[in-house]
Amino acid sequence: MVLAAVGAIALAGCAALDSSLGAAVAPERPRIEDAAGPTTTLSVPPPAPVTTKPPSAAFVEERARQAYETGRWDVAEGYYLQWTRLRPNDARPWFQLGNLYAEQGRLDAAERAYREALRRRDEARTLHNLGLVQVRLGVGALREAQRRLPPDDPARRETREFLQTLLEAAQ
Repeated sequence: MVLAAVGAIALAGCAALDSSLGAAVAPERPRIEDAAGPTTTLSVPPPAPVTTKPPSAAFVEERARQAYETGRWDVAEGYYLQWTRLRPNDARPWFQLGNLYAEQGRLDAAERAYREALRRRDEARTLHNLGLVQVRLGVGALREAQRRLPPDDPARRETREFLQTLLEAAQ
């Protein structure tokens, strides 16, 4: 009992002595035993940094082409739009996007995409496709006008003549 009291005073004195020297005694980290026998300090390593490289423009272009060829329009559109962001000065993704929209009958979107392609590179093929889309838009507008105009309106006869000329020229 006397030994226990002396041990307690000695321990209390050490703690007081350490704190009087200004050195704080850090609590010991919990220890675990591993299979090898010696004890190790329990610590959690920091998470490894995520190092994902963005896809290349060539990869995105290939995926867009594959999706387009297999009729997966929504997937192809997503890849073409990603391609436009990866290559902002390249006319090719805009041209292909115009083709996709024209194929779907989204003529206003096709016209905008072809104009974006032309802003980046003036090409005859793009002008050709833009012209075809504009003709289709014009034919649609003339048909709608003809449908809406009253039968006795002179503009209806004129609209019919323009529409007939356009359709004959397209054949």
